[in-house]
Amino acid sequence: MKRNDGSHLRLIICLLFQVVIYQSLNAQQTVQLVKTEYDANKNFTQITLNPIILASKKLEELRLGALTGYPGKIKSKPSEIALVFFSLSKTDENRYETTHRLIVVADDRRFDWGEAQRSKQQQNGLFIETMTASVPFDDFLFIARAKQVKLRLGLTEVGLADAQLSVLRMLASYVVE
Repeated sequence: MKRNDGSHLRLIICLLFQVVIYQSLNAQQTVQLVKTEYDANKNFTQITLNPIILASKKLEELRLGALTGYPGKIKSKPSEIALVFFSLSKTDENRYETTHRLIVVADDRRFDWGEAQRSKQQQNGLFIETMTASVPFDDFLFIARAKQVKLRLGLTEVGLADAQLSVLRMLASYVVE
């Protein structure tokens, strides 16, 4: 994934945002979790994780999507992956305005990736805070393969369930053997 292609990342985040809205409005729909798309013009394969629910309360949800890729059509390990967190709420609270630091503890190993980039949008009665962090792919692989993972985004702490870790492993399998 190229760091200097900010417009491409913004487009993908916008598309993930639309998937989040679509999934929220049409809860009965099943959406493919991982999408692979090859762009012949750029000779680049894009791997996208449609947002999965990490935590859900009565009036809010926290979801995680991801974006990575590699040159050409042959699987190769990228240097980084963009993790995109979506906080959906029916109320106009700024849950992540003051702090959106991303810290993960996986099998007792701590990863502190600093402050995620934050934005906020409102659509169809939903308020969505989006936090994006680019992290080293090797760190992501360690987390995906871990037995126990706790994630902290701002003041929100979530322990990932086996099903959520399985989705991260599945995403990793689209890139590395």
